[in-house]
Amino acid sequence: MISVNDYRKEQLKEISDSVGERRGWDFSELHADQDPSPWDYLAIVRRYLRPTSRVLDIGTGGGEAFLKTADSFGFGVGIDNDPGMMKVARENLPTSLADRVSFRVMSAEKLDFPAASFDIVLNRHAPIFIEEISRVLQANGLFITQQVGGRNTQNVFEVFGWGSNGEYWTTHWERKGVETPSIIFACRQADKLGFQIIARAEWNIPYYFLDVESFIFWLKAAPLPERFDPEKHWELFNTFISRYTTSRGIQTNNHRELLILQKAL
Repeated sequence: MISVNDYRKEQLKEISDSVGERRGWDFSELHADQDPSPWDYLAIVRRYLRPTSRVLDIGTGGGEAFLKTADSFGFGVGIDNDPGMMKVARENLPTSLADRVSFRVMSAEKLDFPAASFDIVLNRHAPIFIEEISRVLQANGLFITQQVGGRNTQNVFEVFGWGSNGEYWTTHWERKGVETPSIIFACRQADKLGFQIIARAEWNIPYYFLDVESFIFWLKAAPLPERFDPEKHWELFNTFISRYTTSRGIQTNNHRELLILQKAL
C-alpha cells in the first residue's frame, strides 16, 4: 500500500528527475493496474488484418503498438508529424521488418499518398481527419481507431484545475479554427463519405498508479494542459495523493472510445 505523505518541492523534483523522460509513446515504465476492459485494441486490429493487407498507422509515435501487429499484415507505413517520434520509430524497427514496414514524417491533415493506397487505416489516440482517411482507403477498406475519451483521468484534471480532457482538446482545436477531429465528428461525416459504422463503443474504468514514481512519470509524459512542474504543482500534487490514494494504488480512470468504419464498395 502506498503511504500518504506530504511531498516537499525538493522531493518531487528529485523523483521527477529520477524517472526520466518518455521515449516515443512508450509508457511501459509505468507500474499500474486497472479493472478489466471490454476490448484490447491490438486484439481487435489483428482480427481484421490479412497477410496481404496494406496498412497505414496514423500518429504512430515510436511505432510501439504498430510494430506489435506487423506479423499480421503484408506492408505497412507509420506516420507522425513529430520528427523526434519518427527517429524513435526507426530505432525501434527490427531489421527483419525493414523490407515491409517504414516510417515517415507526415501530417495526418494532408496525407502524402495516392487515393486508395491502403486496405486498412489505423489510428490510436491521434486526431481523426476523416476526409483524408477516406481518400487513401480503397473501396471496402477499414478504418479502426481507439481514442482517449473526454473524461479520461477526470479527477487529475479537476484537482489540477484543468476542467476535463475533452474541454482541453476542444479548446486546442478551436484555437486552430478546426472542428475537433474526434470520433463524434467522424461519425457525423461517415454517411456523406460512404462509410458504414461497423462498431462504436466506449469504456470508462478505474485505473491505479502503483507508486508515486509512476504517477509523476505519467504527469510528465501525458499530453496535458500544463507540463508537470514540482515548483508550481507540489501543493496540488499533495492534495491529489491525499485524496485518491487507496489500498490498490493512486486511483484515477481510463476512458477510451472505439470506432470501426468500412468504406463502401
